[in-house]
Amino acid sequence: MKKILALLLGFTALHVLANVDRPNAQVDTGLLQGAVEHNMQVFKGIPYAAPPVGELRWRPPQPAKPWVGTRDASQFGPSCPQPYVKNLSTGLNLPGDENCLHLNVFAPLKSSQNLPVMVWIHGGGMLVDGARDAQFTPINLTKNGVIVVTFDYRLGSLGFFATKELIEEAKNNGEPVGNYGTMDQIAVLKWVKKNIAAFGGDPNNVTIFGESAGGRSVTWLMVSDAARGLFHRAIAESAQQSPLRGLTQKHLGMTPQIEIDAKYMNALGVKSLKELRSLPANKLVLTGADFEKGEFGGPFVDGQIIPGDPVPLFAAGKQAKVPFMIGTNSWDSSFLVPSQPPIEALAKKLHESPKKIQALYSRVQDKCIESSDILGDLLYRGSTKLLADSMNGVAPGYAYYFDYLTKNIRPAYPGVPHTFEISYVFGSYGLMPQAPNKPESGADRCALIEKATADLKQKSVWSKYWYPITNKNDPKDIAMSERMSASWAAFAKTGNPNVPGQANWPTYSLKSDVMRYFSDDQETITGLLKERVSYQILHLREMFALERLKDAF
Repeated sequence: MKKILALLLGFTALHVLANVDRPNAQVDTGLLQGAVEHNMQVFKGIPYAAPPVGELRWRPPQPAKPWVGTRDASQFGPSCPQPYVKNLSTGLNLPGDENCLHLNVFAPLKSSQNLPVMVWIHGGGMLVDGARDAQFTPINLTKNGVIVVTFDYRLGSLGFFATKELIEEAKNNGEPVGNYGTMDQIAVLKWVKKNIAAFGGDPNNVTIFGESAGGRSVTWLMVSDAARGLFHRAIAESAQQSPLRGLTQKHLGMTPQIEIDAKYMNALGVKSLKELRSLPANKLVLTGADFEKGEFGGPFVDGQIIPGDPVPLFAAGKQAKVPFMIGTNSWDSSFLVPSQPPIEALAKKLHESPKKIQALYSRVQDKCIESSDILGDLLYRGSTKLLADSMNGVAPGYAYYFDYLTKNIRPAYPGVPHTFEISYVFGSYGLMPQAPNKPESGADRCALIEKATADLKQKSVWSKYWYPITNKNDPKDIAMSERMSASWAAFAKTGNPNVPGQANWPTYSLKSDVMRYFSDDQETITGLLKERVSYQILHLREMFALERLKDAF
């Protein structure tokens, strides 16, 4: 009976391998068998590095081990360890696993060669989220003839951590230290260079793109010598530019990372690296409260992987000489609302004039977001303009402003929240929560915002108010996704986002101040909130020149 069962199982396995609906690909570590989903070839859960466990915890990514036979690549790998946040963590299969250094390849169904490659870096404050998130299903991008790679990288204290003992170990090993999540991102780019041709991709035409912490990651890779030559274009979505900590020295007045992590070790009750490495991963998962307290800031200036803050390095022409696109949403500062300080306190921390602030922001309709709107001008709108302008004389730089919400939810929002553009870029809007059949009320937006804030602070629930909502049957939603995915794919192909039939999208300069405007009707915008943003650009420039920001962020 056992022999018959074995023969039947063997026959089934051979049948699966012979199934023409399951594409194969040979990479340097072995043979993969993928699947077909959403009219795409998909290969999931591919190891790009060895599991960072045991002695490899807090070490640069090491080579993945080869496997024997054919590896099933039809399922995502586990998400990296992270805190669970209701609604925000949907589909991530938490609490995650340290063995999470996997990537996924999405290719057009019809086989081709030398296709442009887009490598997506997910956001989440370097603390949450992962490649399994349904938003990152690149339905329209592959339809436009590009290959998309998504991946997981180490998060929280497992991804960004440095102690005196770790620094000494890294020095003895001749390795970089601390920014392990960023090192993972670089390891993915090296894997793509070596293997993407097996899926029909061009290793010499790679675009990195990401949103929020992923967008910031793009700007860090733009200034990292360790990533030079591994990508050829870059797109930063909603990449706020608050200053980074230093590794061992005060940088812009902020506590060094080594001191933050020594305090964290004391809180864990451990005294050595050996003890730290023996702890279960769940003991090292940071919470949202740690993030709110400022005890975790993600990457830091280490001198090897991240040499400094992008704003001054871009201004000095030290970024990668590749075409660059950057943009922001009209209410990107939505996620800053729960921790926004009062106006007076914010003005003091930023060394800005309260009277000037009052005059510039007197027209903000929803007073409950006024403080975060100031930060939005500084960290999003201002930095978008400044970084795009810094590309002049280096490589083409483009800027956009996203201000589209599906019709029935528009009245309930003061602008487009953080992350809402992603599903339109990817074409995954049909996989998002769908809008109500009737228009929502905008009579008291502050009541909605304050409830969403309370849900997060008191219940650790990410309100659905802040989670992307679309209408897959609305022709305007469909058209918006087609416009954005076409522009992103065009940029990946040529370094220019212009598409026939759309408004001309010029390279950006502060002098002309013209941005592509994704909205209901208007297609470009000149002088976006010019007086407000110009005032904050002045302070953004000063921010990175003067050591006066201690505890401001």
